[in-house]
Amino acid sequence: MQNFLALIESKIQALLEGSVDKLLFPGAASSLSSRLIRIIDEKIMAQADAKEKFAPDLITLYVSPEKWDAWQETIPTLNQVASEVEASWLEQGYQFRVPLRIQLAQNASLAVDAIEIATAVTLPTCDTSKTALQITAPEVPVEAVSPEHAYFIINGKEHHYLNKSIIKIGRRSTSDIQLDDPMVSRDHLQLRAKQGRYLLFDLSSTGGTFLNNQPVKTAILKPGDVIRIGKTLLVYNQDFPETGSNPTTIIATGE
Repeated sequence: MQNFLALIESKIQALLEGSVDKLLFPGAASSLSSRLIRIIDEKIMAQADAKEKFAPDLITLYVSPEKWDAWQETIPTLNQVASEVEASWLEQGYQFRVPLRIQLAQNASLAVDAIEIATAVTLPTCDTSKTALQITAPEVPVEAVSPEHAYFIINGKEHHYLNKSIIKIGRRSTSDIQLDDPMVSRDHLQLRAKQGRYLLFDLSSTGGTFLNNQPVKTAILKPGDVIRIGKTLLVYNQDFPETGSNPTTIIATGE
């Protein structure tokens, strides 16, 4: 685990050096990345008695009002850091209840070059279709790369090509893939592209999400993976199928 923490710390430091060191002082990126990784790890380890350990999905960086405007220029970099942290902990088998977000906030009591860090884990409410913290997913950075030729085979019949950085799946009419399945939540799943892969997030759905017959909250999709939500099966692939049919938007369960 220590090797993993050291590796992700070095990756984050490399991302932050160009902006944070210039904004604050030489070595600020190293200090911030070290503190950030330590705090995330401590937050996870504090859940020792929990059956499932969830990584923090909200990180707040408190900065001084004097540097507030300058910090706004680091937002694209912070989005990259959030994406890297999220993917790294997913690969270690940890889960996120909602996509990770890093936000900035002002603290007038801080020294000009000081930073405070706070983390939070979204908690489920009694209504399992919602979460205690209504946090929306961050915008995917422009450098995010969607998988090439990715598509779902839905219920063994319909093909839906995946060509967006963020894909929303559920019964809601505004979903990118709207499923006509009463056992699917209105906002059931979200896919987010990163470096040629899709990350899957269950959005605290009522019936849950199953990947290859195993319940999951978050996962990295691989060709051949079978996702089950409600009565709907979605098979993920990354080669264009031999079919002349067009992608569909509303998919019925076939029953």
